[in-house]
Parts: sequence; C-alpha cells; structure tokens
Amino acid sequence: MSDRVTIELKELHCEAQSEEGGCEPYLFTSFYAVGSDGNVSVTSPKHADVREAFANDIEAGTTLPVPQEIGRCELPSGGKLGIVALVIDEDAGRVIAVDKAHDAFHQGIESQLKDKGEVDCASLLSDIKGAIHGTFDYSDLHRDQDDILGVAVHEIADHGSFEVRLGTSDDDRFILRGEAR
Repeated sequence: MSDRVTIELKELHCEAQSEEGGCEPYLFTSFYAVGSDGNVSVTSPKHADVREAFANDIEAGTTLPVPQEIGRCELPSGGKLGIVALVIDEDAGRVIAVDKAHDAFHQGIESQLKDKGEVDCASLLSDIKGAIHGTFDYSDLHRDQDDILGVAVHEIADHGSFEVRLGTSDDDRFILRGEAR
C-alpha cells in the first residue's frame, strides 16, 4: 500500500449558467490532509495563468478540462484527505479582487482545518467576501462583480472517481469530476 494518494481533478461541467451570455469561471482549488496526529497540510495552487484555460461565455452543458496546475496534488495517506473548490465568475472584476479572494480562500481553509479539523463553506465565503470588499471603484458598483458561483468541500473516502457539486444553494451550477488513486 502506498503512503501517498494522488488526487486529480479532471473536468468542470457547467450545469447552469449564472447569467445571460454565459460566465467566465475562475476555479480555486485546495487539497488538504489532516493527519491522525492533528498536523494539517494545505496545498492551494495559485490561480494565475490558469484563468485563460477556461473560455469566456461558458453556457450550461459545457464541460471544461481542469488544468493540471490547479487540478493535481499528491498527499500523504492516512488521516483525513479532501479538496475544497470554489468557482467565481470573473465578470468585470479586477485582478486585485481575485488575488485577495484567493488569499482569503487559502488562509480560511488552513485556519479552519487547524482550529476545527473541518471547513465550513459559509464561513469561508464570508471571509472571501470580506477580503474583496472595497477593491472596486465607484463605477464598478453598477456592474456584476466576481459572483460566487459555487463552493464545496469533498472528503476523499476511497480510491476511485468522485463528483463534487459546486453551488451556493440548491442550484448546483458546476460539477467538478476527479479521481483519487
């Protein structure tokens, strides 16, 4: 038996588009391991340079391959393993807002895992929204900004394929598919 588990996210499927004309998704991913000794390891690949891997105007029914840069991680086996994924819509957002959202995403996950041993999506979303608050100019207030399209935590219980439904309510907007081996 291997002492490492490889998690590979393969595709992002758009179930329902967020607005007329499609969306421009950013996918943030974090992979985590919580050892039996309580040690926490979180890997959150940077989002830079992978936004362009997803086309603009993604409509319902579209399936996109997940770039290896944000979709693959190797973790120690044993303990609790999982992923946290967040999809936001670029809209007219500024790079600084996306950077702050990504930093809050990573820090929130790490902090929650160390404090409670699990991730609460509502609290994580609150941290992210707080981080990007105030990063827009007055003229931006009349446009859509970095809508949060979906967030989910998925614990890896076994080897094999899995699906993670990313939605902010009962309207699963995206399905993230992957495999653990």
